[in-house]
Amino acid sequence: MLDLDSYLLRAFLTVAEIGTVNGAAVKLNRTQAAVSMQIRKLEELVGVTLFSRSSKGLELTSHGQIMLAYAREMVALSDEVGKRLTGKMIEDRIRLGVVEDFAAGHLIDILSAFRAQNPKVEIDIIVEPNRRLAKLFEDRKLDLVVCDITCLSRKPTLIWTEYLMWTVRSDFVVDAEKPLPIIMFEEECPWTLPTIAALSQRNVKWKTACVASTLVAMATAVRVGIGIAPMMLNTKPEGCRTLDRSADLPGPVRIEIGLYAQPETAEGARYLVDFISRHTAILSS
Repeated sequence: MLDLDSYLLRAFLTVAEIGTVNGAAVKLNRTQAAVSMQIRKLEELVGVTLFSRSSKGLELTSHGQIMLAYAREMVALSDEVGKRLTGKMIEDRIRLGVVEDFAAGHLIDILSAFRAQNPKVEIDIIVEPNRRLAKLFEDRKLDLVVCDITCLSRKPTLIWTEYLMWTVRSDFVVDAEKPLPIIMFEEECPWTLPTIAALSQRNVKWKTACVASTLVAMATAVRVGIGIAPMMLNTKPEGCRTLDRSADLPGPVRIEIGLYAQPETAEGARYLVDFISRHTAILSS
């Protein structure tokens, strides 16, 4: 039976987040030698290698990826038990930036569950386009941000994959003899290039029927019947459907979303990061 000390698990999680032992040591206020020793001890306990070295620093091995989810859960449960037994309630205010498409779907379930457990944590929700969110985060005007990973150069705390599905009004008929009328993102949106790539991959003939600057604009254009739009499944407007996958139609658009936290965040923000990390099933549902 394994006896995994939360002290070792916290060192592991910090190294996994930052990517270097030195950076983790600074954040944990420990020596580099102490953190290295804790990682070695943890690897000896579990009997596998958790990190591999690369040009970018330390990266999780396949075993490390498995360990990551369990470590987060164990540390979070340890913290939760401590709070419950001492009667401590987190009181904090979090500035959370979220891309509109995520705010309209996944965020509602996640924050509802979080607030039920942490009623004294206030959350300011800032909804902006991906690049605007990245700029606000870099200017330290946000504590946490959820946006496309291509918009920030730093390593995210968590990454998950989303797919934009081709969405049309329920009565829309695709005419194979004509170019597909595509409702496109603005040029500066990071999802524009992968959308074009998905169209090009199958040599689909298409034209830009409309440029939408917001999710509301895109949903409106779809409901009006202007054309076909790449949208997350949980943002599909009422009265609309997702096109069946076919060799004559473009495939889903793959994008990657990241959760980023400032290096020094308050307790409430750290706890929300852990909460989202433990609820990754919601993100991929």
